Amino acid sequence: MIAAMCVFLSLFLLLLGAGKSRACTTVIVGKRASVTGEILVGHNEDSDGRYVMWTHVVPPKASAPSVRFEPESALIPMPGESAGLFWSEARSYRASGASFCDFYVNSNGVVICSDSCGPSKEDSPEISDGGVGYGVRRVVAETAKSACHAVEITTGLIDRYGYIGNGRSYHFADRDEAWVVQVAGGKHYAVKRVPDDEVYLIPNHFTIRAPSPETPHLAELISYAVGRDWCGLEEATSDRFDFARAYQALGGYRPKRSFHRHLRGLEIILGTTLDPDADLPFSVRPPRKIGVNDIKKVLRSHFEGTADDISSSTPWGTPHAMETRAICDESTLESNIVQIRDDPSAILIRRAFGKPCLSPYTPWYPGMTRVPEGFEGGGHEYALSTHFSSPASDFDYSLTPGWRAHVDLQTAIELLYPESAADVRKRVTEFEKAIETRIAEFEDSPARRACDDFVATAVSESLSLIARLYENLGIASPKFVGIETPYEFDADKFERPVTVRVESRFAPENVVLERTILGIAHIPLSGWSRAQKCRRAGDSLEITFNFAADWADDIVPCACDMWLLLIDDAGARVVGKIPVTFKY
Repeated sequence: MIAAMCVFLSLFLLLLGAGKSRACTTVIVGKRASVTGEILVGHNEDSDGRYVMWTHVVPPKASAPSVRFEPESALIPMPGESAGLFWSEARSYRASGASFCDFYVNSNGVVICSDSCGPSKEDSPEISDGGVGYGVRRVVAETAKSACHAVEITTGLIDRYGYIGNGRSYHFADRDEAWVVQVAGGKHYAVKRVPDDEVYLIPNHFTIRAPSPETPHLAELISYAVGRDWCGLEEATSDRFDFARAYQALGGYRPKRSFHRHLRGLEIILGTTLDPDADLPFSVRPPRKIGVNDIKKVLRSHFEGTADDISSSTPWGTPHAMETRAICDESTLESNIVQIRDDPSAILIRRAFGKPCLSPYTPWYPGMTRVPEGFEGGGHEYALSTHFSSPASDFDYSLTPGWRAHVDLQTAIELLYPESAADVRKRVTEFEKAIETRIAEFEDSPARRACDDFVATAVSESLSLIARLYENLGIASPKFVGIETPYEFDADKFERPVTVRVESRFAPENVVLERTILGIAHIPLSGWSRAQKCRRAGDSLEITFNFAADWADDIVPCACDMWLLLIDDAGARVVGKIPVTFKY
Protein backbone atom coordinates (compact mmCIF):
# COMPACT_ATOMS: atom_id res chain seq x y z
CA MET A 1 0.00 0.00 0.00
CA ILE A 2 2.83 2.40 0.90
CA ALA A 3 4.65 1.63 -2.36
CA ALA A 4 1.46 2.27 -4.33
CA MET A 5 0.99 5.61 -2.56
CA CYS A 6 4.59 6.59 -3.39
CA VAL A 7 4.00 5.87 -7.09
CA PHE A 8 0.76 7.86 -6.97
CA LEU A 9 2.46 10.82 -5.26
CA SER A 10 5.31 10.77 -7.79
CA LEU A 11 2.79 10.74 -10.66
CA PHE A 12 0.84 13.58 -9.04
CA LEU A 13 3.96 15.73 -8.70
CA LEU A 14 4.91 15.07 -12.33
CA LEU A 15 1.45 16.03 -13.53
CA LEU A 16 1.64 19.17 -11.42
CA GLY A 17 4.99 20.06 -12.97
CA ALA A 18 3.61 19.41 -16.45
CA GLY A 19 0.66 21.69 -15.75
CA LYS A 20 2.93 24.66 -15.19
CA SER A 21 4.40 24.44 -18.69
CA ARG A 22 1.55 25.75 -20.80
CA ALA A 23 2.91 28.41 -23.09
CA CYS A 24 5.29 26.64 -25.49
CA THR A 25 4.77 27.20 -29.20
CA THR A 26 6.12 25.12 -32.10
CA VAL A 27 6.18 25.86 -35.84
CA ILE A 28 7.23 23.25 -38.43
CA VAL A 29 7.65 24.21 -42.09
CA GLY A 30 7.57 21.37 -44.61
CA LYS A 31 10.46 21.26 -47.07
CA ARG A 32 8.29 22.20 -50.07
CA ALA A 33 6.80 25.13 -48.11
CA SER A 34 10.23 26.41 -47.06
CA VAL A 35 12.26 29.20 -48.67
CA THR A 36 15.41 27.10 -48.34
CA GLY A 37 13.86 23.79 -49.44
CA GLU A 38 14.73 22.39 -46.00
CA ILE A 39 12.47 21.51 -43.10
CA LEU A 40 12.43 24.33 -40.54
CA VAL A 41 11.48 23.88 -36.88
CA GLY A 42 10.80 26.81 -34.55
CA HIS A 43 10.14 26.34 -30.86
CA ASN A 44 9.62 28.62 -27.84
CA GLU A 45 10.23 26.81 -24.56
CA ASP A 46 8.09 28.21 -21.74
CA SER A 47 7.64 27.24 -18.12
CA ASP A 48 6.91 28.92 -14.81
CA GLY A 49 9.16 28.87 -11.75
CA ARG A 50 12.89 29.20 -11.23
CA TYR A 51 14.70 27.61 -14.15
CA VAL A 52 18.15 27.87 -15.58
CA MET A 53 19.02 26.87 -19.15
CA TRP A 54 22.15 24.74 -19.60
CA THR A 55 23.53 23.74 -23.01
CA HIS A 56 25.41 20.47 -23.53
CA VAL A 57 27.25 18.88 -26.44
CA VAL A 58 27.32 15.13 -25.73
CA PRO A 59 29.57 12.91 -27.88
CA PRO A 60 28.37 9.47 -29.01
CA LYS A 61 29.06 7.00 -26.23
CA ALA A 62 28.19 3.64 -24.78
CA SER A 63 24.87 3.91 -22.96
CA ALA A 64 23.84 2.40 -19.64
CA PRO A 65 22.05 -0.97 -19.99
CA SER A 66 18.90 0.53 -18.47
CA VAL A 67 17.88 3.91 -17.04
CA ARG A 68 15.22 5.14 -14.61
CA PHE A 69 14.63 8.84 -15.23
CA GLU A 70 12.04 10.26 -12.82
CA PRO A 71 11.98 8.57 -9.38
CA GLU A 72 9.43 5.74 -9.40
CA SER A 73 9.18 5.76 -13.22
CA ALA A 74 9.89 2.70 -15.36
CA LEU A 75 13.37 1.24 -15.64
CA ILE A 76 13.88 1.46 -19.40
CA PRO A 77 16.30 -0.81 -21.31
CA MET A 78 18.72 1.26 -23.39
CA PRO A 79 20.66 0.44 -26.55
CA GLY A 80 24.35 -0.27 -26.34
CA GLU A 81 25.32 2.93 -28.14
CA SER A 82 23.94 6.46 -27.76
CA ALA A 83 23.91 9.02 -30.58
CA GLY A 84 25.72 12.29 -30.04
CA LEU A 85 23.45 15.02 -28.67
CA PHE A 86 22.99 18.75 -28.82
CA TRP A 87 21.00 19.16 -25.60
CA SER A 88 19.32 22.32 -24.34
CA GLU A 89 18.42 21.48 -20.75
CA ALA A 90 15.71 23.33 -18.85
CA ARG A 91 16.80 22.79 -15.26
CA SER A 92 14.06 23.27 -12.68
CA TYR A 93 14.15 23.79 -8.93
CA ARG A 94 11.12 21.66 -8.31
CA ALA A 95 10.69 18.44 -6.36
CA SER A 96 9.83 16.51 -9.52
CA GLY A 97 12.45 18.15 -11.75
CA ALA A 98 11.55 19.02 -15.35
CA SER A 99 10.17 16.08 -17.33
CA PHE A 100 8.72 17.91 -20.31
CA CYS A 101 10.97 20.77 -21.44
CA ASP A 102 14.29 19.73 -22.99
CA PHE A 103 15.19 20.32 -26.64
CA TYR A 104 17.46 17.92 -28.58
CA VAL A 105 19.15 17.52 -31.94
CA ASN A 106 20.95 14.19 -32.25
CA SER A 107 23.90 13.22 -34.44
CA ASN A 108 21.52 11.40 -36.82
CA GLY A 109 19.88 14.75 -37.61
CA VAL A 110 16.67 14.20 -35.61
CA VAL A 111 15.13 17.24 -33.88
CA ILE A 112 13.02 16.67 -30.73
CA CYS A 113 10.80 19.17 -28.89
CA SER A 114 7.33 19.18 -27.33
CA ASP A 115 4.37 21.29 -26.19
CA SER A 116 2.01 20.75 -23.28
CA CYS A 117 -1.53 19.97 -24.44
CA GLY A 118 -3.16 19.46 -21.05
CA PRO A 119 -5.58 18.86 -19.74
CA SER A 120 -6.93 15.82 -21.54
CA LYS A 121 -10.05 13.93 -20.47
CA GLU A 122 -8.01 10.91 -19.46
CA ASP A 123 -8.57 10.55 -15.71
CA SER A 124 -7.65 6.88 -15.27
CA PRO A 125 -4.43 6.42 -17.26
CA GLU A 126 -3.11 2.91 -17.71
CA ILE A 127 0.43 2.93 -16.29
CA SER A 128 2.79 -0.05 -16.17
CA ASP A 129 5.96 -0.37 -14.06
CA GLY A 130 5.84 3.33 -13.11
CA GLY A 131 5.25 4.71 -16.61
CA VAL A 132 7.37 6.90 -18.87
CA GLY A 133 7.72 10.70 -19.04
CA TYR A 134 11.13 12.27 -19.63
CA GLY A 135 12.26 8.94 -20.99
CA VAL A 136 10.35 9.56 -24.22
CA ARG A 137 12.51 12.46 -25.37
CA ARG A 138 15.75 11.11 -23.94
CA VAL A 139 15.43 7.62 -25.42
CA VAL A 140 14.38 9.11 -28.76
CA ALA A 141 17.33 11.53 -28.64
CA GLU A 142 19.82 8.76 -27.94
CA THR A 143 18.47 6.19 -30.40
CA ALA A 144 16.33 7.65 -33.21
CA LYS A 145 17.76 7.25 -36.71
CA SER A 146 14.97 9.35 -38.30
CA ALA A 147 11.77 11.19 -37.45
CA CYS A 148 9.73 8.13 -38.43
CA HIS A 149 11.92 5.98 -36.19
CA ALA A 150 11.31 8.49 -33.37
CA VAL A 151 7.57 7.87 -33.73
CA GLU A 152 8.12 4.10 -33.53
CA ILE A 153 10.22 4.49 -30.37
CA THR A 154 7.72 6.86 -28.76
CA THR A 155 4.65 4.77 -29.45
CA GLY A 156 6.49 1.64 -28.38
CA LEU A 157 7.44 3.21 -25.03
CA ILE A 158 3.90 4.45 -24.43
CA ASP A 159 2.39 1.08 -25.40
CA ARG A 160 4.74 -0.68 -22.99
CA TYR A 161 4.73 1.66 -19.98
CA GLY A 162 1.99 4.27 -20.36
CA TYR A 163 2.60 8.01 -20.28
CA ILE A 164 2.69 9.77 -16.90
CA GLY A 165 1.99 13.26 -18.26
CA ASN A 166 -1.46 14.53 -19.12
CA GLY A 167 -1.73 15.90 -22.64
CA ARG A 168 1.42 16.55 -24.70
CA SER A 169 2.46 16.92 -28.32
CA TYR A 170 5.87 15.55 -29.35
CA HIS A 171 7.51 16.84 -32.54
CA PHE A 172 10.14 14.91 -34.46
CA ALA A 173 11.79 16.17 -37.65
CA ASP A 174 14.69 15.16 -39.87
CA ARG A 175 15.90 16.28 -43.30
CA ASP A 176 13.06 14.43 -45.07
CA GLU A 177 9.93 14.64 -42.94
CA ALA A 178 8.30 15.77 -39.70
CA TRP A 179 5.92 13.83 -37.47
CA VAL A 180 3.69 14.69 -34.52
CA VAL A 181 2.64 12.36 -31.68
CA GLN A 182 -0.05 13.75 -29.37
CA VAL A 183 -0.50 11.86 -26.11
CA ALA A 184 -3.60 12.02 -23.89
CA GLY A 185 -1.98 10.20 -20.96
CA GLY A 186 -1.70 6.50 -20.22
CA LYS A 187 -1.60 4.50 -23.45
CA HIS A 188 -3.66 6.71 -25.76
CA TYR A 189 -2.15 8.84 -28.52
CA ALA A 190 -2.63 10.04 -32.10
CA VAL A 191 -0.01 10.32 -34.84
CA LYS A 192 0.14 12.54 -37.91
CA ARG A 193 2.75 13.56 -40.48
CA VAL A 194 3.27 17.22 -41.40
CA PRO A 195 2.69 17.52 -45.19
CA ASP A 196 5.76 18.62 -47.14
CA ASP A 197 3.96 21.63 -48.65
CA GLU A 198 2.31 22.84 -45.43
CA VAL A 199 3.13 24.59 -42.15
CA TYR A 200 2.18 23.16 -38.76
CA LEU A 201 1.69 25.41 -35.72
CA ILE A 202 0.70 24.41 -32.20
CA PRO A 203 0.27 26.35 -28.96
CA ASN A 204 -0.95 24.22 -26.02
CA HIS A 205 -3.93 22.18 -27.11
CA PHE A 206 -4.39 19.09 -29.25
CA THR A 207 -4.31 19.90 -32.97
CA ILE A 208 -4.62 16.44 -34.53
CA ARG A 209 -8.19 16.17 -35.76
CA ALA A 210 -7.99 13.16 -38.08
CA PRO A 211 -5.13 10.88 -36.96
CA SER A 212 -2.98 9.22 -39.59
CA PRO A 213 -4.25 5.77 -40.59
CA GLU A 214 -0.77 4.57 -39.58
CA THR A 215 -1.50 5.47 -35.92
CA PRO A 216 -0.92 2.24 -33.96
CA HIS A 217 -4.06 0.91 -32.26
CA LEU A 218 -6.25 3.52 -33.94
CA ALA A 219 -9.35 1.35 -33.60
CA GLU A 220 -8.75 0.99 -29.86
CA LEU A 221 -8.20 4.76 -29.54
CA ILE A 222 -11.60 5.38 -31.11
CA SER A 223 -13.44 2.63 -29.22
CA TYR A 224 -12.05 3.87 -25.90
CA ALA A 225 -13.38 7.38 -26.63
CA VAL A 226 -16.78 5.93 -27.50
CA GLY A 227 -16.80 3.83 -24.36
CA ARG A 228 -16.02 6.88 -22.22
CA ASP A 229 -18.79 8.82 -24.01
CA TRP A 230 -16.29 11.29 -25.43
CA CYS A 231 -17.62 10.84 -28.95
CA GLY A 232 -20.74 9.31 -30.46
CA LEU A 233 -21.12 6.18 -32.54
CA GLU A 234 -21.67 8.28 -35.66
CA GLU A 235 -18.11 9.65 -35.21
CA ALA A 236 -16.57 6.25 -34.50
CA THR A 237 -15.09 5.70 -37.94
CA SER A 238 -11.52 6.54 -38.81
CA ASP A 239 -12.57 9.08 -41.46
CA ARG A 240 -14.93 10.96 -39.07
CA PHE A 241 -13.12 10.61 -35.75
CA ASP A 242 -11.83 13.91 -34.25
CA PHE A 243 -9.04 13.17 -31.76
CA ALA A 244 -8.69 16.73 -30.44
CA ARG A 245 -12.41 17.15 -29.80
CA ALA A 246 -12.77 13.68 -28.27
CA TYR A 247 -9.75 13.65 -25.95
CA GLN A 248 -9.24 17.31 -24.99
CA ALA A 249 -10.82 18.25 -21.65
CA LEU A 250 -13.37 21.05 -21.86
CA GLY A 251 -11.02 23.44 -20.07
CA GLY A 252 -8.30 22.74 -22.63
CA TYR A 253 -10.32 22.84 -25.86
CA ARG A 254 -9.81 26.22 -27.58
CA PRO A 255 -8.84 27.99 -24.33
CA LYS A 256 -8.24 31.72 -24.77
CA ARG A 257 -4.65 31.66 -23.54
CA SER A 258 -3.84 29.03 -26.15
CA PHE A 259 -6.30 29.67 -28.97
CA HIS A 260 -5.15 33.28 -29.50
CA ARG A 261 -1.60 32.08 -30.14
CA HIS A 262 -2.80 29.46 -32.59
CA LEU A 263 -5.00 31.90 -34.48
CA ARG A 264 -2.56 34.82 -34.65
CA GLY A 265 0.41 32.59 -35.47
CA LEU A 266 -1.43 31.09 -38.45
CA GLU A 267 -2.44 34.57 -39.59
CA ILE A 268 1.25 35.54 -39.74
CA ILE A 269 2.01 32.41 -41.79
CA LEU A 270 -0.93 32.92 -44.15
CA GLY A 271 -0.75 36.72 -44.35
CA THR A 272 -4.50 37.06 -43.82
CA THR A 273 -7.11 37.21 -41.06
CA LEU A 274 -8.95 34.06 -40.02
CA ASP A 275 -12.40 33.45 -38.63
CA PRO A 276 -11.95 33.14 -34.83
CA ASP A 277 -15.06 30.96 -34.63
CA ALA A 278 -13.80 28.37 -37.10
CA ASP A 279 -11.98 25.17 -36.15
CA LEU A 280 -8.29 25.69 -36.88
CA PRO A 281 -6.61 23.02 -39.03
CA PHE A 282 -3.71 20.75 -38.14
CA SER A 283 -1.58 22.46 -40.79
CA VAL A 284 -1.98 25.06 -43.56
CA ARG A 285 -0.68 25.54 -47.08
CA PRO A 286 0.86 29.05 -47.17
CA PRO A 287 0.43 31.31 -50.23
CA ARG A 288 4.21 31.83 -50.38
CA LYS A 289 7.38 30.12 -49.22
CA ILE A 290 8.07 30.51 -45.47
CA GLY A 291 11.51 31.39 -44.19
CA VAL A 292 13.43 31.93 -40.97
CA ASN A 293 12.29 35.55 -40.64
CA ASP A 294 8.65 34.44 -40.82
CA ILE A 295 9.25 32.00 -37.96
CA LYS A 296 11.00 34.72 -35.96
CA LYS A 297 7.95 36.92 -36.43
CA VAL A 298 5.70 34.17 -35.10
CA LEU A 299 7.88 33.30 -32.12
CA ARG A 300 8.31 36.99 -31.19
CA SER A 301 4.65 37.84 -31.58
CA HIS A 302 2.61 39.79 -29.03
CA PHE A 303 -0.36 39.93 -31.43
CA GLU A 304 0.69 43.38 -32.66
CA GLY A 305 -1.93 45.07 -34.83
CA THR A 306 -4.76 42.83 -33.62
CA ALA A 307 -7.47 43.10 -30.99
CA ASP A 308 -5.56 40.57 -28.87
CA ASP A 309 -2.74 43.07 -28.24
CA ILE A 310 -3.96 44.54 -24.95
CA SER A 311 -0.52 45.51 -23.64
CA SER A 312 -1.50 49.16 -23.21
CA SER A 313 -4.06 48.16 -20.60
CA THR A 314 -1.66 46.09 -18.45
CA PRO A 315 -0.50 47.74 -15.21
CA TRP A 316 3.12 48.04 -16.36
CA GLY A 317 2.60 48.42 -20.11
CA THR A 318 4.29 45.13 -21.09
CA PRO A 319 2.80 42.64 -23.58
CA HIS A 320 4.33 39.73 -21.70
CA ALA A 321 1.81 40.12 -18.90
CA MET A 322 -1.30 40.22 -21.12
CA GLU A 323 -4.30 38.06 -20.24
CA THR A 324 -4.38 36.98 -23.90
CA ARG A 325 -0.93 35.43 -23.31
CA ALA A 326 1.36 36.25 -26.20
CA ILE A 327 3.51 33.73 -28.06
CA CYS A 328 6.56 35.54 -26.68
CA ASP A 329 5.54 35.47 -23.03
CA GLU A 330 6.80 36.28 -19.54
CA SER A 331 7.57 32.55 -19.04
CA THR A 332 9.63 32.07 -22.25
CA LEU A 333 12.98 30.50 -21.34
CA GLU A 334 14.50 30.08 -24.79
CA SER A 335 13.68 30.13 -28.51
CA ASN A 336 15.20 27.87 -31.20
CA ILE A 337 14.86 27.88 -34.99
CA VAL A 338 16.38 24.82 -36.65
CA GLN A 339 17.34 24.61 -40.31
CA ILE A 340 17.76 20.88 -41.00
CA ARG A 341 20.55 19.96 -43.42
CA ASP A 342 21.63 16.70 -45.06
CA ASP A 343 24.76 16.72 -42.90
CA PRO A 344 23.59 16.48 -39.26
CA SER A 345 26.71 18.24 -37.96
CA ALA A 346 25.91 21.24 -40.20
CA ILE A 347 22.33 21.69 -39.01
CA LEU A 348 21.95 25.38 -38.11
CA ILE A 349 20.26 26.18 -34.81
CA ARG A 350 19.46 29.85 -34.32
CA ARG A 351 19.02 30.42 -30.58
CA ALA A 352 17.60 33.34 -28.61
CA PHE A 353 17.84 33.15 -24.82
CA GLY A 354 14.86 34.13 -22.71
CA LYS A 355 12.26 36.19 -24.56
CA PRO A 356 13.14 36.23 -28.29
CA CYS A 357 11.63 39.70 -28.85
CA LEU A 358 14.47 41.13 -26.72
CA SER A 359 17.26 38.69 -27.57
CA PRO A 360 19.31 38.19 -30.75
CA TYR A 361 19.20 34.80 -32.47
CA THR A 362 22.78 33.51 -32.70
CA PRO A 363 24.13 30.51 -34.66
CA TRP A 364 24.86 27.16 -32.97
CA TYR A 365 25.68 23.80 -34.62
CA PRO A 366 25.34 20.17 -33.43
CA GLY A 367 28.84 19.65 -34.88
CA MET A 368 30.29 21.78 -32.07
CA THR A 369 32.70 20.10 -29.68
CA ARG A 370 32.46 22.64 -26.87
CA VAL A 371 29.87 25.01 -25.43
CA PRO A 372 30.72 28.72 -25.18
CA GLU A 373 31.69 29.78 -21.69
CA GLY A 374 28.81 30.81 -19.46
CA PHE A 375 26.16 28.45 -20.87
CA GLU A 376 27.04 24.88 -19.90
CA GLY A 377 26.59 24.84 -16.13
CA GLY A 378 27.84 21.64 -14.52
CA GLY A 379 28.43 19.62 -17.71
CA HIS A 380 26.35 16.91 -19.40
CA GLU A 381 27.23 13.94 -17.18
CA TYR A 382 26.42 15.84 -13.99
CA ALA A 383 23.30 17.30 -15.63
CA LEU A 384 21.79 13.93 -16.50
CA SER A 385 22.57 12.37 -13.12
CA THR A 386 20.97 15.28 -11.21
CA HIS A 387 18.26 16.41 -13.63
CA PHE A 388 15.54 15.32 -11.19
CA SER A 389 17.42 16.28 -8.03
CA SER A 390 18.98 19.66 -8.77
CA PRO A 391 20.62 21.23 -5.71
CA ALA A 392 19.76 24.87 -5.02
CA SER A 393 23.34 25.88 -5.82
CA ASP A 394 22.73 25.02 -9.50
CA PHE A 395 20.45 28.08 -9.62
CA ASP A 396 22.98 30.54 -8.24
CA TYR A 397 22.87 33.75 -10.18
CA SER A 398 26.52 33.56 -11.29
CA LEU A 399 26.67 29.91 -12.41
CA THR A 400 25.53 30.53 -16.03
CA PRO A 401 26.45 34.17 -16.64
CA GLY A 402 25.79 33.97 -20.39
CA TRP A 403 22.14 33.00 -20.07
CA ARG A 404 21.64 35.23 -17.01
CA ALA A 405 22.96 38.28 -18.89
CA HIS A 406 20.10 37.94 -21.38
CA VAL A 407 17.59 37.45 -18.58
CA ASP A 408 18.93 40.50 -16.71
CA LEU A 409 18.43 42.73 -19.74
CA GLN A 410 14.96 41.36 -20.33
CA THR A 411 13.92 41.82 -16.70
CA ALA A 412 15.10 45.43 -16.81
CA ILE A 413 13.34 46.08 -20.11
CA GLU A 414 10.18 44.46 -18.78
CA LEU A 415 10.13 47.11 -16.04
CA LEU A 416 11.00 49.90 -18.49
CA TYR A 417 9.02 48.53 -21.43
CA PRO A 418 7.16 51.61 -22.71
CA GLU A 419 10.31 53.72 -22.91
CA SER A 420 13.06 51.23 -23.79
CA ALA A 421 11.76 48.12 -25.56
CA ALA A 422 11.53 49.58 -29.07
CA ASP A 423 15.17 50.71 -29.07
CA VAL A 424 16.38 47.32 -27.82
CA ARG A 425 14.41 45.52 -30.53
CA LYS A 426 15.92 47.84 -33.16
CA ARG A 427 19.45 47.11 -31.96
CA VAL A 428 18.77 43.37 -31.81
CA THR A 429 17.45 43.42 -35.40
CA GLU A 430 20.54 45.29 -36.63
CA PHE A 431 22.79 42.75 -34.93
CA GLU A 432 20.91 39.84 -36.49
CA LYS A 433 21.22 41.29 -39.99
CA ALA A 434 24.98 41.51 -39.56
CA ILE A 435 25.28 38.01 -38.10
CA GLU A 436 23.19 36.51 -40.93
CA THR A 437 25.69 37.91 -43.45
CA ARG A 438 28.52 36.30 -41.52
CA ILE A 439 26.65 32.97 -41.28
CA ALA A 440 26.36 32.92 -45.08
CA GLU A 441 30.07 33.73 -45.47
CA PHE A 442 31.09 31.10 -42.92
CA GLU A 443 28.98 28.36 -44.50
CA ASP A 444 30.48 29.10 -47.92
CA SER A 445 34.04 28.94 -46.59
CA PRO A 446 36.40 25.93 -46.43
CA ALA A 447 36.43 26.32 -42.62
CA ARG A 448 32.74 25.44 -42.35
CA ARG A 449 33.33 22.37 -40.20
CA ALA A 450 35.43 24.33 -37.69
CA CYS A 451 32.35 25.80 -36.08
CA ASP A 452 33.45 26.08 -32.43
CA ASP A 453 35.28 29.37 -32.84
CA PHE A 454 32.59 30.81 -35.10
CA VAL A 455 29.84 30.07 -32.60
CA ALA A 456 31.92 31.30 -29.66
CA THR A 457 32.64 34.58 -31.45
CA ALA A 458 29.01 35.15 -32.41
CA VAL A 459 27.84 34.39 -28.88
CA SER A 460 30.52 36.64 -27.37
CA GLU A 461 29.49 39.50 -29.64
CA SER A 462 25.85 39.03 -28.70
CA LEU A 463 26.80 39.20 -25.02
CA SER A 464 28.71 42.42 -25.67
CA LEU A 465 25.59 43.86 -27.28
CA ILE A 466 23.50 42.75 -24.30
CA ALA A 467 25.98 44.36 -21.89
CA ARG A 468 25.95 47.69 -23.77
CA LEU A 469 22.16 47.76 -23.92
CA TYR A 470 21.96 47.01 -20.20
CA GLU A 471 24.49 49.70 -19.27
CA ASN A 472 22.52 52.31 -21.21
CA LEU A 473 19.43 51.69 -19.06
CA GLY A 474 20.88 53.29 -15.93
CA ILE A 475 19.79 50.53 -13.57
CA ALA A 476 19.93 51.67 -9.93
CA SER A 477 21.50 49.76 -7.02
CA PRO A 478 18.97 49.78 -4.16
CA LYS A 479 19.79 48.47 -0.70
CA PHE A 480 17.74 46.79 1.98
CA VAL A 481 17.48 48.86 5.13
CA GLY A 482 18.74 46.94 8.15
CA ILE A 483 19.16 43.63 6.29
CA GLU A 484 22.44 42.04 5.35
CA THR A 485 22.75 39.18 2.89
CA PRO A 486 22.73 36.23 2.98
CA TYR A 487 19.13 36.63 4.08
CA GLU A 488 17.94 33.97 6.51
CA PHE A 489 14.27 33.22 5.92
CA ASP A 490 11.99 32.18 8.73
CA ALA A 491 8.63 30.77 7.70
CA ASP A 492 6.95 32.67 10.54
CA LYS A 493 8.25 36.01 9.29
CA PHE A 494 7.12 35.98 5.64
CA GLU A 495 4.59 38.71 6.40
CA ARG A 496 6.99 41.08 8.02
CA PRO A 497 7.70 44.32 6.14
CA VAL A 498 11.08 45.17 4.64
CA THR A 499 12.30 48.56 3.47
CA VAL A 500 14.34 49.30 0.34
CA ARG A 501 16.36 52.49 -0.08
CA VAL A 502 17.00 53.84 -3.58
CA GLU A 503 18.32 57.16 -4.88
CA SER A 504 15.45 59.08 -6.46
CA ARG A 505 14.18 62.65 -6.86
CA PHE A 506 10.55 61.51 -6.90
CA ALA A 507 8.36 63.17 -4.28
CA PRO A 508 7.12 60.45 -1.90
CA GLU A 509 3.54 61.63 -2.25
CA ASN A 510 3.76 61.19 -6.04
CA VAL A 511 4.84 57.53 -5.91
CA VAL A 512 2.07 55.22 -7.12
CA LEU A 513 2.19 52.53 -4.45
CA GLU A 514 -0.01 49.96 -6.21
CA ARG A 515 2.29 50.01 -9.27
CA THR A 516 5.56 50.11 -7.32
CA ILE A 517 6.71 46.51 -6.92
CA LEU A 518 9.49 44.29 -5.58
CA GLY A 519 10.16 40.71 -6.68
CA ILE A 520 12.30 38.05 -8.33
CA ALA A 521 12.71 37.86 -12.10
CA HIS A 522 11.22 34.39 -12.58
CA ILE A 523 7.94 35.33 -10.88
CA PRO A 524 5.29 37.10 -13.03
CA LEU A 525 5.03 40.81 -12.24
CA SER A 526 1.47 40.32 -11.06
CA GLY A 527 2.86 38.19 -8.21
CA TRP A 528 5.44 40.70 -6.95
CA SER A 529 4.94 42.54 -3.66
CA ARG A 530 3.25 45.98 -3.82
CA ALA A 531 4.62 48.98 -1.93
CA GLN A 532 2.92 49.77 1.37
CA LYS A 533 4.41 53.20 2.07
CA CYS A 534 7.13 55.58 0.86
CA ARG A 535 9.13 58.32 2.60
CA ARG A 536 12.03 60.67 1.85
CA ALA A 537 15.46 59.86 3.36
CA GLY A 538 17.98 62.47 2.21
CA ASP A 539 18.73 61.94 -1.50
CA SER A 540 16.86 58.64 -1.43
CA LEU A 541 13.43 57.19 -1.02
CA GLU A 542 12.64 54.41 1.40
CA ILE A 543 9.84 52.13 0.20
CA THR A 544 8.33 49.49 2.47
CA PHE A 545 6.94 46.17 1.20
CA ASN A 546 5.56 43.00 2.74
CA PHE A 547 8.64 41.10 1.66
CA ALA A 548 7.70 37.55 0.73
CA ALA A 549 4.03 37.47 1.50
CA ASP A 550 3.00 36.86 -2.12
CA TRP A 551 5.82 34.69 -3.42
CA ALA A 552 7.45 32.87 -0.52
CA ASP A 553 6.86 29.48 -2.14
CA ASP A 554 8.92 30.55 -5.16
CA ILE A 555 12.05 31.44 -3.22
CA VAL A 556 15.07 29.24 -3.95
CA PRO A 557 17.87 29.18 -1.36
CA CYS A 558 20.64 30.45 -3.62
CA ALA A 559 22.37 33.60 -4.81
CA CYS A 560 19.59 35.45 -6.57
CA ASP A 561 18.58 38.81 -8.06
CA MET A 562 15.71 40.89 -6.76
CA TRP A 563 14.26 43.81 -8.67
CA LEU A 564 12.54 47.06 -7.76
CA LEU A 565 10.22 49.11 -9.97
CA LEU A 566 9.33 52.60 -8.73
CA ILE A 567 6.66 54.56 -10.64
CA ASP A 568 5.40 58.09 -10.02
CA ASP A 569 2.07 59.59 -11.04
CA ALA A 570 3.61 61.10 -14.19
CA GLY A 571 4.63 57.62 -15.38
CA ALA A 572 8.38 58.12 -14.75
CA ARG A 573 10.21 54.99 -13.62
CA VAL A 574 13.23 53.94 -11.59
CA VAL A 575 14.43 50.34 -11.86
CA GLY A 576 16.97 48.73 -9.58
CA LYS A 577 18.56 45.32 -9.05
CA ILE A 578 19.45 43.95 -5.60
CA PRO A 579 21.80 40.95 -5.32
CA VAL A 580 20.63 38.74 -2.44
CA THR A 581 21.38 35.25 -1.20
CA PHE A 582 18.37 33.44 0.21
CA LYS A 583 18.88 30.85 2.92
CA TYR A 584 16.43 28.82 4.95
